[in-house]
Amino acid sequence: MRRALVALGFAFLLGIALREAASQSAVSHSRPGQEDLTFWVHRRGLEQIDVEGEVGFGDMARILLRRRENATRIAEIRDRFTFRTLDLMKLETPDSVRIEIHDDGLRWVNRPERFVAAAGRVFNVPVIIANRTSGEASVAVGALQRQMIPARQSSAYFLKFRQENAGQAKWPLLVEAGASRLATQIEFDVRPLVNLRVRLLDEGGLPVAARVYVTGSDGLAYAPRGSMPRITAMSAEYYFHSDGGFSLDLPAGPARIEATRGQEYEMAATLVDLLPGRPAEASLRLRRWTHAAARGWYSADSHIHANYVAPHHQVMTPEDMRLIAAAEDLNNSNLLVANSGGDFIHDRQYFEGRPHALSTPNYILFWNEEFRSAGMYGHIAFFQLKSLIEPFYTGFRNTPHADDYPPNYTAAKAAKDQGGAVTYVHPGMSHGLDVASLGAGAKELPVDLALGVIDAMDVISNNDEMAGMQLWHRLLNCGFRIAISAGTDSFTNVSDHYTPGGGRVYVHLNGPLRYGDWVDRYRKGYSFASNGPMIELQVDGKEPGDEIRLAGPAKVRVSAKVTTQVPLDRLEVVMNGVSVMTRNGVARGELAVSGELPVNGGAWIAARALGPRHRLIVNDWGAFAHTSPVYVTLDGKPAARREDAQFFLSWIDRLTEMVETRGRFSTPERKREVLELFQRAAGVYRKIAAN
Repeated sequence: MRRALVALGFAFLLGIALREAASQSAVSHSRPGQEDLTFWVHRRGLEQIDVEGEVGFGDMARILLRRRENATRIAEIRDRFTFRTLDLMKLETPDSVRIEIHDDGLRWVNRPERFVAAAGRVFNVPVIIANRTSGEASVAVGALQRQMIPARQSSAYFLKFRQENAGQAKWPLLVEAGASRLATQIEFDVRPLVNLRVRLLDEGGLPVAARVYVTGSDGLAYAPRGSMPRITAMSAEYYFHSDGGFSLDLPAGPARIEATRGQEYEMAATLVDLLPGRPAEASLRLRRWTHAAARGWYSADSHIHANYVAPHHQVMTPEDMRLIAAAEDLNNSNLLVANSGGDFIHDRQYFEGRPHALSTPNYILFWNEEFRSAGMYGHIAFFQLKSLIEPFYTGFRNTPHADDYPPNYTAAKAAKDQGGAVTYVHPGMSHGLDVASLGAGAKELPVDLALGVIDAMDVISNNDEMAGMQLWHRLLNCGFRIAISAGTDSFTNVSDHYTPGGGRVYVHLNGPLRYGDWVDRYRKGYSFASNGPMIELQVDGKEPGDEIRLAGPAKVRVSAKVTTQVPLDRLEVVMNGVSVMTRNGVARGELAVSGELPVNGGAWIAARALGPRHRLIVNDWGAFAHTSPVYVTLDGKPAARREDAQFFLSWIDRLTEMVETRGRFSTPERKREVLELFQRAAGVYRKIAAN
């Protein structure tokens, strides 16, 4: 049986490792040379996108997302910021011209009849043509040069409509393929531009930074020049960050302005009717629905890349990151120096071994490091480094560090030796797989935890939280103390990616925010992780991270509470991975559960809350919050489940086989060192399994 498990697990790990780069990377899906259209962030704002001609799937999708009503339709074929299909005809939006070429000629699939446009601005008319024939098709689209569409493939084009003066217009569109022609006229209601000034204010009426969504009367998203428009991963909406206010020109008619700040603020909104020739002003007052820092809970995102993906387009500055931190109300931004696909190290110039000078008492910027293995061991992130740890990566072909050496353990120990804290990031890659097959982001985690160099794990990440949670629970069931963490893996120089702070870890301090105190309490697990709800737990008056020592079997008093502005399905108390108390359902407000629990052996107790998808859950499939555990020892012994220890023994067997068969080592000694490390960890699990 065990041999079968090893073989099955190895096959899963191999398959996941081969997918890792694609799953983690932001891919433009642009035509060559067009990545600057919509993929990379820019400071042009979002007044118009000046493009005409053929474009790739990614740019067609991202330009269509400017129309707010398209977000829900396109979100159906997205998996966070990636797409489940690259079939252009699946972009089934009402504003796209869609045509099919058949053997008997051209056919309309969708023909929009009317648009609202802004005077003097480029309006992008989207045209998608699918060649359903078995041969190559020659197509003329509007005034564009004739295009060739291969058999059974589709192409996408943008045509420009622009009219300087307000008024009504009819715009002819002609598409030809062979002897077949389709012609139509599209009506445009061209509206004059009106200047709108918006102030963003806190509860006290002072200017405040925020995440802003602007929708014009033409249904399109807008962002002022100088700002950097981005797209939420899940709701697929354009937004930008603004510090206190902004000014922009919008087409006359009703404009909707919305703003929020991270997870602890309500979404403020106002509708402004813009009248021709009359500049307008509006104010948005942003209000908290909760204030975690006022209760001593300070948030962090463990995994942010200011600049990433490629050596070029390294445009994000510390000033940009300060704005994002303030606008997302993120107390601690753990910004990471790292490689991506090769030997280029992103953001190394920003590392100082201390909080950046732009940090404020409430918002700390600290460039640390992500140590990355190319598919063999997983990725780890550090807090509170005094010096960078080299090499930054292992196992990347055609680089100076192509060896799968050193293992993650070596880098983690080096971070710990200088007073840093270590978390494993994005622990699993795929939805729906049994936890035994996971580990693409954390394959060496069971080894490193057993050997004492890991403090935390990003249960909330850019992976499946439920799968990550199961893995974390199994590790806790072996008696280890490993705190919960959260990291978005946001690439802020990419327009369509995760929002920093969309998942965050809150750490409880006994005083004001001081970086060293925060890291110390983080590693001890005085924490909870959340993508929206605020969750609390007490066990016999102790909070997460504390220990309760029992001399024999006893009952403990447990109380858990969650407050939320997004719907929740349930609040649960979990002991040793099993739900032991449940309270169902709330749309907004508070859920609480309490009672006594019998404890007959070493245990850990935590609380979690789960809920459905919601617009304000910007990075994830649903609401999720989970505390770190309160640890209970009985006669000095922690939780120790034999089946979970055996699970990780099988895990280490699979990892060993993977290193033996796929690992690249320049010397036999290096390979032997790694394998001996694995066996040291296996010995720890064998002792747990024997108890």
